[in-house]
Amino acid sequence: KGRGHRRILRGVEAVERAFRALDEGIADYLARKGIRPSCGPGCFACCYGWVTASRLEAQALLPHLTEAPKARVLEEGPRRLALLAREKDDPGFPRRFFLSRSPCPLLEAGLCGVYAHRPLACRGVLTDEDPAYGDPENPHPAPKPHHGPGHFLRVPHRMARRRMEELWEEERAQTGFLVRGELSGLLYLLLTGLPEDREGVEARLEALGVLGGRFGFQVV
Repeated sequence: KGRGHRRILRGVEAVERAFRALDEGIADYLARKGIRPSCGPGCFACCYGWVTASRLEAQALLPHLTEAPKARVLEEGPRRLALLAREKDDPGFPRRFFLSRSPCPLLEAGLCGVYAHRPLACRGVLTDEDPAYGDPENPHPAPKPHHGPGHFLRVPHRMARRRMEELWEEERAQTGFLVRGELSGLLYLLLTGLPEDREGVEARLEALGVLGGRFGFQVV
């Protein structure tokens, strides 16, 4: 129990370091380029997407869940896992899921209920256009040179990806293997008991039908 507690603390520290490094890097980039993001409170057009996180990030997020979002995760998690089991190999799945308008269970009255602890994938999603363009059904303006696909800022997205990859290596170093997958389903699995060992994790994910595939959970 003591070793497990220390491991979790090391994981939380690693996640917090990654958050600080990404936030500082993005802030520096925006200042140098004179870019002002238009994202703000009440902007949640992008909060219907399929968010990928590692087990370290999800574990660090768990203590910040109040009862309401925890209840929503416990309700939504099985639905997303079942959906993933059916469609994890379909290349059109992420867009179709987005258009289904299934909000992130951590969203509360148009605000992220865990904003200060949101995953790296969410931190890298920024725009300096109308935030409503985060909805793929809205027509996008002509992209600017600093945009990626659509209207999102390319560099913050890439910076987030690099920090995610660094955190994945940290998880491998701490536990011997990496678990990554859709955030809500991962939180649900942790709340209901995800095995600590690789064989147990793989067996649980395999039994649910969500291991591997194009968009399924990965154990590396």
